[in-house]
Order: sequence, then C-alpha cells, then structure tokens
Amino acid sequence: MCAGCSEGDAGVIRTPWEAHVNDSPTAPVTAAESPPSGGRVPFLDVARALAMIGVVLMNAPTVVFAAERVGERAPDLVTSVVDTALSVLMSGKARALLMVLLGAGAVFAWRAAARRGGGPLVLMLRRYLVLGVLFGAPHLWVFSGDILTHYALTALVLAPLMPLLLAGSRARPLYAAAAAFALAPVVDAFAPQTHELAVVVVLVPQTLGFFCVGVWLARRLESGPDAPPGGPSRLPLRLVVLGLGGQVLGMVTMFAADLFFPLELDADGVPVGLGPDGMPPREPGSDMLVSMGGALMGLGGALFYLGLVWWVMNRGRTSARVLTGLAPLGRMTLTAYLGSTLVFLVVMGPFEGEVPLLAQYGLAMAYFVVVALAARWWARRFRLGPLEWVWRSLTLLRPVPMRLPADDAPPAVPARPARLTETGSGRTDAPHM
Repeated sequence: MCAGCSEGDAGVIRTPWEAHVNDSPTAPVTAAESPPSGGRVPFLDVARALAMIGVVLMNAPTVVFAAERVGERAPDLVTSVVDTALSVLMSGKARALLMVLLGAGAVFAWRAAARRGGGPLVLMLRRYLVLGVLFGAPHLWVFSGDILTHYALTALVLAPLMPLLLAGSRARPLYAAAAAFALAPVVDAFAPQTHELAVVVVLVPQTLGFFCVGVWLARRLESGPDAPPGGPSRLPLRLVVLGLGGQVLGMVTMFAADLFFPLELDADGVPVGLGPDGMPPREPGSDMLVSMGGALMGLGGALFYLGLVWWVMNRGRTSARVLTGLAPLGRMTLTAYLGSTLVFLVVMGPFEGEVPLLAQYGLAMAYFVVVALAARWWARRFRLGPLEWVWRSLTLLRPVPMRLPADDAPPAVPARPARLTETGSGRTDAPHM
C-alpha cells in the first residue's frame, strides 16, 4: 500500500504518475506502479539516497570543523587526495541533484492533491511551510549550512508557478529554468549578502532554476520517455551526455572568471585591497561568471548522476541489485539528514577543531552504513520514516497510517530492478516486488 494514499486506495493498480507522494526533503515519487504488493521502481529513490550521502559527506567537516579546516593540522597526501576527490565528485552536484528531485516531487504532489479533489496550491504551500518552520529553521539555528530552509523558501516561490509550468509545451519548465538561471548571477553579484538569511534569499533564483528542471523531468516522464517498443528508455544516456557537457561548460565559465578578473596579489601572495571584512573586493563580473559556472557544473552533475543511476538500474545486473539496496534510505532522507547533524554534534562536537578530516569522512560513511541497514529494516514494517510521518501528517492535518500490513511489506532487495519502458501510454511496466 502506498504511503500517500487513503485507505481506500490500497490494492489499486495505477499508472506511475498516479503513484503516492513520498515525503522526503527531496521528494519525488518513484517511477512505479503501485500494485497490491507495494512494488515500485527504485531508481529515483536510489538517486535520492546517493545525493543525500553526498550532501552529508560535504557537511561533515562544516557541521563540526575539521582540524585541517581550522589550521590545527596540516593535511597529508592521503587526506588531500580524498578531500579533493570527494569535492570534485560531490560538491555542488549532490545538492543540485536534490533540487532537481524536489522539483519533480512537487509535480507528483500537485497531481496527487488534484486527484484527491483538494487544492493543490494550498497543500503544497502547507507542505513546504511545515518543512521550513518545523524542520528547516531549527536546523539552520544549529547548522548554518542547512538546506531545508532554503529549499522550503524556494518551493513556496515555485508553488504559484506550478499551473503555468504544468500547462502548454512540456519544454515550458526549461524556459522558466533558463530565465531563473539567467537572473541568478545578476542577483548574486549585486544583492547585499551581509547576513546569513540574506544569503539564503539570494540563492532562490538559482535554486528555482533547478526546481524547474525537475518539473521538466517529471513532465517528460509523464508523457513517456523515448524508447523502442518494449526496450529501455534512451533518456538515461541522454542525461549522462548532457550532464557531462554541462560540467565541461561550467568549468570553462569558471576559467573565464579567473582569466578576465584575475585576483591581484602582493609580493607575499596576499590579495591587494582587502575590505573591512578581510575579503577581496567583489567584482560583479567575476561573481556573475562564478555563479553561472557553479550552476552549470551543479546541473551537469545532477543530470549525469540521475542518468547514470537510471541506466545502471535498467541493466538489471549485480550493480543494479547493489544500488537497489539503497532505495529504502532514499525514502527516508529527511530523517537521515537531520539525524546526521545530531550524530556529528554529539560525537565530534566536544572536539571541534581537533578531529582529522579523514576521521570525519569515515564517521559519515559509517553513519550511512548503519542508517541504510536501519532503513531496510524500517521499510519492511512502516510506510514512512519517523520524521517523514510527522511531516506528512502535519501537511494533511491528520495522522496518516504508519505500520504496513504483514502482507504489504516490500522485500529489502527485489529479485530484479524494474526496467522503465515506454508502452505508448506513459505507463511503467514494473514487476511486483
């Protein structure tokens, strides 16, 4: 039985785009039918889980500052290699993937509310108000790098735009994304960023662009991705190619910022003309190019990873089975995300500035091993993660069913990951899992 359905919906087989809404901060529904056994295609859940792992790895040294980050310890070769590799693979890209997935999830939430006969706009506004006020604001008070507050604020901007984005050509969300990405560098370059909350607001246009790409993706899937009859979709590999191209273009844009706006250094290597805050003066042109380059690299990484995960899952081999084990984690990322901050503060907080960077990354990975195993156990017994249940119940203004019937619990790892195909009606043929 699906997590977002009423009791009367149990056992009804529907198209994938009539599936339930999964409450997580990145929140798309998986591309799956909802047969009586609760089957679902897990590639979106897996992508969400991988994105959350990347975000938490990048957060670990900043929730509690690592010794290398405060100058208490010089990074050795291994630390430098690991830190650089993780930054190249995940920095900016994991968050961008979460934003794309949240944009897709907004479409599924909107469709589900419309089918139930409620007001989609009211439900969406309440959904993200709860996310921002109940979860985001307290977490922002603890950790200045929080993403929930920012995501919730941007989703509130997205909500009134949904009727426009869901109407007309399915390319319309891409036009909106292009407009938001074009506006973002201007806002970033000229808006004051003297306060932490001001920075959160300044980033709204860029984040809105990522959300709009997610809306496009959901609409693209609704109409059925290009595929030969009975064969796998071509869209995954197209996303991989587009993602690689976006990252290359982003790196070129970053290089242009350094080329056209070089930082002037004195004989000691110190930037010339430091401001009262000890930072080099801002060059609007440089800021715009850096913002644009960052958006391109983030979007490229998001599309690359989403397409890669989708392609691997479609192949149905050993690697797909391994990835499928992360699907339960991807369905309770709100709990995993906030839990990571609690663990980092409890374990490393008393030793801030003393814990080596590698130890922090190791703790983050150990945390996710434990949480992934716990998520698999939990998913066999409950419809939603603990905090996902709270979020959904407050959004719907009523407690939602929590425990799964004994015959409705999905297996931890299906025998074969479902393959997304086009059948001519936009349906996804998913085996019962």
